[in-house]
Amino acid sequence: MFAVLVFVICLEMFLHVMEHTTKRKPKYTDMLHKTTQELMIVGLIYLLVKLCVSTGLAKGNGLSSRCLGTTIRYQDLLMLLGAWESSVEGSTLTLLQADKPMPSAALQTPTQINDWRTNRRSLLIPVHKSDEIVELFTDEFPDDANDIMDILRAEIAPLEVWLSVAIEYYLQGRTDQFEVILDQATMPEAEEIYNDDAARKSRLKMFNAWVSHYVNVMWNEDDERRREIPAQKAVALFQKADRIDAQCPNTLVGKALMFMAKGEDERAERFLKNVLIADKENLPAILASALLHVRKKKFVEAKKLYQEAIVLHPKSPQASRIRMCFAYCCYQMGCVDKAKAVMKYAAALDDSNVTVMMANALWSLASLPADDRLRSMQDEGKRDLRCFHHIRCMVRPFSYTHVVMSIGSRFMALVHHAHALDPKHPSVLNHLANHYFLQWIPLPGTVSVVRGSAIATTTHDISNDVVHGQLICIGDKYIAYVQDVSSRSITLDVPFKEVSRSGLSISRKLYDQMNTLASNAYHATQVKELRAESCYLIARGHHAEGKYQEAFGYYYNAARSMPSYAMPWYGLAQMYYHQNVLEKAVVYLEKTLKLFPDNTDVLLFLGHVYRRLGRKADAIANFRRVADLDPGNVDALIGTAEILHVSTERHEQLAAISAYVAAQRVLQNAMEPVPDGLHTNFGSLHMRVGQIHEAIECYGLALNQKTNIAAIFDVPAVTEANVTVLYNLALAYEKLGEWRASTGIYKAILETFPWYLDALLRLAVLERDVGNADKATTLLDQALAQDPTCATACLLQANMHFAKREWSLAQKKYEAVLGMKQPDGGMAMKNDPYTFLSMGNIFMSNIGEKGRYVKNMTLSETYYKKTLSGHAQNVYAANGIGIMLAEKGQFDKAKLVFAQVREAAPDMPDAWINLGHIHMAEHRFGEAIQLYQVSLAKHYKGQDVSVLLYLAKAYYEAKRYSECITALTKGIHMAPQELKLWYNLALAQEDFAVATLGETSASVAKSSRTMADVQRAISDLQRAQRIYAFLDVAVPAETSSKKAHQIEMDKVRDHAKFCHETLEKASVHLEFERQREEKRKADAENRRRMVMMLEDEQQAQLVAQKEREAALELKRAQMLKATQERLKAASEAWKQKEADHASKTVKKSSKKRKADVSDDEDDEEDDVVGAIPAAAASSPPPAKKPKATDDLFGSESEHEDDERETIHGTNVSPPREMDDKQHAELFGSDSDDD
Repeated sequence: MFAVLVFVICLEMFLHVMEHTTKRKPKYTDMLHKTTQELMIVGLIYLLVKLCVSTGLAKGNGLSSRCLGTTIRYQDLLMLLGAWESSVEGSTLTLLQADKPMPSAALQTPTQINDWRTNRRSLLIPVHKSDEIVELFTDEFPDDANDIMDILRAEIAPLEVWLSVAIEYYLQGRTDQFEVILDQATMPEAEEIYNDDAARKSRLKMFNAWVSHYVNVMWNEDDERRREIPAQKAVALFQKADRIDAQCPNTLVGKALMFMAKGEDERAERFLKNVLIADKENLPAILASALLHVRKKKFVEAKKLYQEAIVLHPKSPQASRIRMCFAYCCYQMGCVDKAKAVMKYAAALDDSNVTVMMANALWSLASLPADDRLRSMQDEGKRDLRCFHHIRCMVRPFSYTHVVMSIGSRFMALVHHAHALDPKHPSVLNHLANHYFLQWIPLPGTVSVVRGSAIATTTHDISNDVVHGQLICIGDKYIAYVQDVSSRSITLDVPFKEVSRSGLSISRKLYDQMNTLASNAYHATQVKELRAESCYLIARGHHAEGKYQEAFGYYYNAARSMPSYAMPWYGLAQMYYHQNVLEKAVVYLEKTLKLFPDNTDVLLFLGHVYRRLGRKADAIANFRRVADLDPGNVDALIGTAEILHVSTERHEQLAAISAYVAAQRVLQNAMEPVPDGLHTNFGSLHMRVGQIHEAIECYGLALNQKTNIAAIFDVPAVTEANVTVLYNLALAYEKLGEWRASTGIYKAILETFPWYLDALLRLAVLERDVGNADKATTLLDQALAQDPTCATACLLQANMHFAKREWSLAQKKYEAVLGMKQPDGGMAMKNDPYTFLSMGNIFMSNIGEKGRYVKNMTLSETYYKKTLSGHAQNVYAANGIGIMLAEKGQFDKAKLVFAQVREAAPDMPDAWINLGHIHMAEHRFGEAIQLYQVSLAKHYKGQDVSVLLYLAKAYYEAKRYSECITALTKGIHMAPQELKLWYNLALAQEDFAVATLGETSASVAKSSRTMADVQRAISDLQRAQRIYAFLDVAVPAETSSKKAHQIEMDKVRDHAKFCHETLEKASVHLEFERQREEKRKADAENRRRMVMMLEDEQQAQLVAQKEREAALELKRAQMLKATQERLKAASEAWKQKEADHASKTVKKSSKKRKADVSDDEDDEEDDVVGAIPAAAASSPPPAKKPKATDDLFGSESEHEDDERETIHGTNVSPPREMDDKQHAELFGSDSDDD
């Protein structure tokens, strides 16, 4: 065993020496570590075998010993295989010392470089004066470039090899070694060795490569002052390059890029034109010119240049990037489909182009619907642990169980693949950060929660996964912050509000990883747009974590980096809203709304801000716009209802009810529970519009039970959750007059919560209203005992004293309210406007007190002005100022004040009544009556005794006694205990009677006074006399002073005496009116008789006229009948004549055809003429065949009638005229008399 220990110690020392020797050679260091690990395993196995054999657990040649021996041999075999593979891989590396080259371990020909076991890149260094080369793998470059430069110097490697090594260092991000190599390669001493033409060209390439580095630094630097340092170095290198070749195209292109980095585009354009004139196919110049056009937003020209580059250099290594730029120009020109197609082809040319890959991924994401797009970004779907090794290099270490990736989202798959290709690509990092912001990461186990409790019980210990202030999600929707965490429970910041459940999942956000990724993206780019997006993502993370100060800073930086980026505006608006700087929040939200006019989130948020600013119309317009865009948006409906809820206009309150109904319907259709608060608000609104029964029903729904009048006494158990609803329910019953029910609820509330002062105060008010002033005072004292600072209780007591005209006691209570101190020692009620106003009313009510008129007027004015100084919109104080002005006789000013008060508060009756008082003082009784009537109808529904008394006074002064008596009678029906109403009624009846009976004989003769008026006047006098007698008995002698009832009993007795005397004299007026009435009746009877006689005469004349008309009508009918008969007979005769004439004509024509044609025509004519009478001058034409109408009515032609008469021989002479008698007989007489 001792020998074994010595061997192990020696081996360990040897390994330490080897490790120190190979410290600068990472490959051999790794080989040594692996060998050490294998040896340790072999040693442990050997020790285990020895232990088993020595303790007797295994025999030397037993099965256990043989298994352990086989294990040792297997481990040795693995060790040898690993050593062989390592030696093969490392045999191509040449170990070098700092002072001289060492012999290479193995030299290979160029055909042996590509080993099938590796795809690593390598560089070949030719051995000086030999055909052999040395291969250097790029991933094994030493940290210090001097080691490789020693090799290059020793082998006198070509400058091209030096440049390749420098570029490889540059690609690895080790720019310091890059500059060291180029500096050594371009030193003047090197020109002595490399002095041929090829070396000059290589040296020019080195200068251009070196200056490209500085140009890149300039492009990535925002500060102009910092940009000057690399610019100066670049200028120095350009000067060295110009000494070699002043017209080198790459040098000119480099200068153009330098000037573009400095913002001098015109100078850059001149250099590029010179290059293109010399060589139109120069790819760098074409690409730089295209970039210049892109900077100028000339995308058409840039597109043409990129297309030209693609045509001239289709197989360029940058073909994919050129097409990417071409697609970008197409996109900016609006050719989106073409841009997509080109971008896909660019991805096919180079699947490692991360920018192209991200563009295609974003286009595929944009083509999805909104919901699918969100799911794709959240990376939902089947989950896997892949791609973890691509992310852990960017974020802090964490457990595998915390990283879940989706294989169901193509978008996130492309993002993960792009991150694997380029872990520092800013766009990829931003999208990964956004993914972690949206993604909920499940935690192990489940939780159980109870409604109303803030403690959630967990099945697993997640104390290492969740910290204080972290955002978690319980189930699918319930989100809360962690207040405290233990091994088996989590304390939330708010009690759980949903239904108690168990077995719910729990998940959290990876905001730390998100912030890290976004921060890396910010530092990996100089593009303002990408930096703004990174800042915005970081701000969102801090915002979600409740770190508002940090979130505000990042939101502000994002908005400053990219002023047209709208998302930070929305975040800044949220921050300003949290800081209560609402004006600035409105500015940013309105800017956001201009870019996204239909975004419901912005509209909804802006509506809430408008509401807090008091811009009611704008808030409602926004909420209604949201409801139009998204009819199922409950927040918009409830927001509209809450704004209209507080309105005093009934139509707006009804609109609020409609909004609540719509919100309730949406929730019910979505199968979601309606919040109890919505039912409570709904019920409160119903109460405001006077729909008490509907309010009770809503409160019942809020209490989860049916509440109606039939079951008003079933008060549920009072708890903290329902005490407010029960209180509102009691108020509703109180409105209905169900005081017993409301009292029961108030008492039930006080039994459970004795400190609930609102219920106690309402009980006191109820007792006061039913006349139990002592009990009300006791309850108010109890409230003050519980809370000495309860101003409401003290004010109620003061008002009770004020109603009893106990001015001093009321004043003391009001002063006590003004002197109340809060628990913190502050004087919260020191400037209470209600108390100031009440104090002013006390002094105003006492201005009639002897010797205190001026003082009380001054004090009341002081308190009214104090009220207005603190609350300029207080209409009651303004009304008090108007009363002061009217009391001083300044009626015009008072009327202006009252008019303004009436305009500001149309529902306030005091201004209307006071205006009426002023008109009364000005003896404008008509206007006063109108104002009193409007106030009584509009504000009191005709049920206020005081206003009725004012109206009666106006009628009285206007001497409209009947209407005055009516108004006072109505007031007595409402308040029969008011003795002043009785007194005023008696006075009005007395004056009405006196006005009726006191007219002179001349005026009576002209007036329309009737006996009924006199009788009514006598009745009114009698009633007035009875009222005076009643008042004489009703008012006790000890309280019969004017101060007690404002009635002077001496005047009552005088009026009673006057009524008695007037009644005695009233008989004369009654007899006079009786005689006038009898005379009026007689005159009326005479007029009636004359009217009846005239009516009889008119009736007789009317009957005679009707008889004459009937006789004349009969005569006319008879004459018409006779005429018709004669016409019928004549018609038949005419028809017979026509028939005979036709037959004769036929016979005559037949005889003519049979005559001898040889007869002399003249003789025949003579015979015919001789047969015709001499009176006929010529022969008529042959008769025509009569028509059907001629047969029936005869021909209308006179000529035809004459012809017929001639043929028949009856009309040998002219027809004689028809005499008048025949005409009259045929057609009737033309006499007007007939």
